[in-house]
Amino acid sequence: MHFLITYLFLSIGVLMAQDEFNTNVSINSAVVIRSRSMSVDFWTPERMKAAKEPVVILPPNGKNTSRSLSISNNGPQATILGRTPAATSPLGRALNVRGRYVATTGRVFWSCTANIMSYCSASVIASTSGDVIVTAGHCVYDTSTLQWLTSCNWIFVPAYYNGTAPYGKWPAREVTALTSWTQSSPNYNYDVGFVALSLLNGRHITEITGSQSVGFNYPRNQPTYSFGYPLNLDQGEILQVCTGIPGVSKYTTNGYAGQGLSNCYMTGGCSGGPWLQQFDESTGIGVTYSVNSFTYSLAPNTINGPVFDSNIQSLWNYITAR
Repeated sequence: MHFLITYLFLSIGVLMAQDEFNTNVSINSAVVIRSRSMSVDFWTPERMKAAKEPVVILPPNGKNTSRSLSISNNGPQATILGRTPAATSPLGRALNVRGRYVATTGRVFWSCTANIMSYCSASVIASTSGDVIVTAGHCVYDTSTLQWLTSCNWIFVPAYYNGTAPYGKWPAREVTALTSWTQSSPNYNYDVGFVALSLLNGRHITEITGSQSVGFNYPRNQPTYSFGYPLNLDQGEILQVCTGIPGVSKYTTNGYAGQGLSNCYMTGGCSGGPWLQQFDESTGIGVTYSVNSFTYSLAPNTINGPVFDSNIQSLWNYITAR
């Protein structure tokens, strides 16, 4: 991604323990200072349908690996429970086999330059405030310009469907990512961003959509549902899903120790969509333990995602009550 961005933010650094990959990680946070109505009004149905965003494809400079699936788990397993949606959507479908819409997942939109409109996927997760969503780090921070995207008419549309916003358009008020990501040579083990949303008509987003549970230091070789809005399927207008059991990623450059979900044909636009274990098709709720991050040029039909380890848990701890 290459954008010119004008923004105002408050940068906050919080030093954390040394991580599994010999990097001193800390939290980088930005308070969004922008007219909420301007961001919401900018995104007409026509502009939402015109938005495009390619998934990150990394070059073939890694090699196959047979490392343990638990290599990056660096703490005890933890689960924060989500809540069942208070409303159900009359639009669309989330699972081809069941036809149930998952209201917690949607699109994030931003536009930093004229006539360039972009989007990713994201999901509402459990939080103390009831306002937090999770997406990929590259959907909130541009590492090529070292600038936040959340001051570029950035909004979240839960349950997005074919240009419509059945549960409203939600502006960001604060965003956070690890400094291991917010640098010119980002660490893809931490391609994760959390965003606290503004209230809409005096209500928190979890009151409207419910929220997914979130899990840290979860095992990776477990049945997984990956959701997103890939541009190559239904032009990114309808929520899609991949299912399978992830294995160790074939991409190993720079100490990457993430996971790969094979036989998944989602491409650009699915970035930031949640990976869920223990997903219940009857309630639409599972445990979010990763997000769609990138594909690898030597394995184009495999979506890679970071593991939510203890460092990402500390990031969630920071944003949850903001």
